[in-house]
Amino acid sequence: MRRIALVCWLAVAVGAWPLGAGAAPKDDTLVLAFKSDMPTMDPHVESSAVENARSRWVLQTLLHRTPEGKLIPFVAKGWKWVGEKTLEIELNPGIKFSNGEELDAEAVKYSLMRIHDPKLKSRQIERFRVTAHKDAIEVADKYKVRIRLASPDGGFPNRLGNLGQVVAPKYYSSHEPPFLARTPIGSGPYVVKKWERDTLTEYELNPHFRSAEYPKVKRVIVKIIPEEAARVAALTKGEVDVIFDVPTEMFDRINQSGKARVVSKPGIRTFRLGMYNKWPGVLSDKRVRMAIAHAIDRETLFKTVLKGSAVDESQVLHPFTEGYVSPKDYPYPYPYDPAKAKKLLAEAGYPNGIDIDFVTEIGTYIKVKEASEVLAGMLNKAGIRTKYVGLGVTGYRNYFRKYRSSPGNDFKSYLYFHSFGGGGGDSDLQLSAVFGCGGAWSGWCDKELDKMVDRASASSDDEERHRLFMAVTKKGTEDVAAVPLYRVNATFGLSNRVDWDPRVD
Repeated sequence: MRRIALVCWLAVAVGAWPLGAGAAPKDDTLVLAFKSDMPTMDPHVESSAVENARSRWVLQTLLHRTPEGKLIPFVAKGWKWVGEKTLEIELNPGIKFSNGEELDAEAVKYSLMRIHDPKLKSRQIERFRVTAHKDAIEVADKYKVRIRLASPDGGFPNRLGNLGQVVAPKYYSSHEPPFLARTPIGSGPYVVKKWERDTLTEYELNPHFRSAEYPKVKRVIVKIIPEEAARVAALTKGEVDVIFDVPTEMFDRINQSGKARVVSKPGIRTFRLGMYNKWPGVLSDKRVRMAIAHAIDRETLFKTVLKGSAVDESQVLHPFTEGYVSPKDYPYPYPYDPAKAKKLLAEAGYPNGIDIDFVTEIGTYIKVKEASEVLAGMLNKAGIRTKYVGLGVTGYRNYFRKYRSSPGNDFKSYLYFHSFGGGGGDSDLQLSAVFGCGGAWSGWCDKELDKMVDRASASSDDEERHRLFMAVTKKGTEDVAAVPLYRVNATFGLSNRVDWDPRVD
C-alpha cells in the first residue's frame, strides 16, 4: 500500500464517503476521524479550533503561520504598515476560486466586510472590531488593498493569518446564509463534494488550485466518531488514517497494533484554575487567591492524573505567542505549601477555611474530570472546601455567562476549571479572553490589566509588543487572576500509511 505524505499546512474535513464497515481507505484517499462536527461551513460565522483548521482545506487566508508560529504571506504576496493605522496588502495575482471567479482586491474587501453583516450574527466581530466602519477597506488597485483600522492594532495581521478567509464575492452575494453554511466556495486545495452533518464529509481536489505540487492527497474524508474507544478501534482496524486527542491509556493499544502509531507533542491548549471574581466576593482578597494557589500540588497532579500527557505551565499563553515567557526564566511564583495556604486564609479572616463552588466542563478534553477531582481534593485539604459542579458544554457555558453583565441577587465567587487554545497566535485575543473585563472566558476584571493589553495591542513594533505582553502575562499570574496549570499534549494516532509530522496549533 502506498504511503501517503502530508504537508504541515494541509488540513482535513468531515464528509460522506461510501466506505462500508471494516473497509480500508484507498491509496488516493485520506480518512480522518473527529469527535465532533463543525456547525457551519461558513468561514465568517463561528470561531473554533476545528473550524479554523478545516475551513483551510476549502478557503484561504491572506497570511499564514508556520508550525513555529512565524507569520508569512499566503494569498497575500506581502504586507506592510503605511501609517499607524493603515495596513497595505499586495495580493498574488492569478488565484482563482473553485467556481472560476478571480481572487482580487474586491474579493478581499467583500470578505473582510462580510464579517460585519448583521445577518450572519458572526462571533468573529469582536476580533475585527477595528474594521467595523464603512471605509475600512480601500481597493488601491486590482491586487492591492489598504485596511484602515479604527484604532492602532499591531496584532491585526495575526488575525489575518487565522481568520478573514477570502470568499468568492459573486457567489456569496447571490445566496442566503443558510445555503452558504452548507456549500462553501473558496480558493483552497479542496472542494466539498458532500456533507452529511455529524456523520461524514467528502472533499475532492479543487481543479483551480494554484499549486501543481500540492495537495498530495486527491480525496479527504472526515468521519465523525464521538467515542474515544471507537476512534481507536477504527484506526487499528485500518478504517481511518488519522485520529486526534488519543488518551494516554490507549497509546499501547495503538503502538502494538502493527497498523498505526501515536505521535505526542506539547500542545498549545493551556488549562487553568480560574477565579470568578468579576463581582465582590470571597475571592476579592488576594490572600484567599494566594491560598488557593499554594494549596495545589502540581508535582502530584503530573505524577498521577496527567502521567506524561501534559507539560507544566506558569502562564496562560503558549510558546507561539508574543509575551510568552519560558518557564525556565519565569518559574511559577506560588509553590505547593498547604501550611502557608491555611495561614493566608486565617489572615484574610477565614481561620476555619472557606466553602466555594468548583465548576468544570467535562466531556470535551481528555483528563479534565479526573484532574478537576484531584484538584478539588487538594483544595479541601487546605481548608478550601469545594462543591464540585461538573457540566456539559452547554451547561458550562450558560453557568459561566450568567453573571457576565450583572451579579444579580444570587452571585457568589466560584472557581472554574477551563482551557484556552489560542491557535491564532494572537496575544491580544488570548489575554483579553481569559483576563479581560469583557473577556468571553474571563471571570476577572482589572481595569489596569485591560489598559496594559490595549497598550501592547496598539504597538506595531514587534519587540515592544512582546515586552508589553510579557508584563501582562506576569501580572495575571502574580495577581492570581488564575492559576495556570499545564498545557495538554497534542496526541495523534497515525496509520502506517501516513507520513506526517503534525503541527500542534
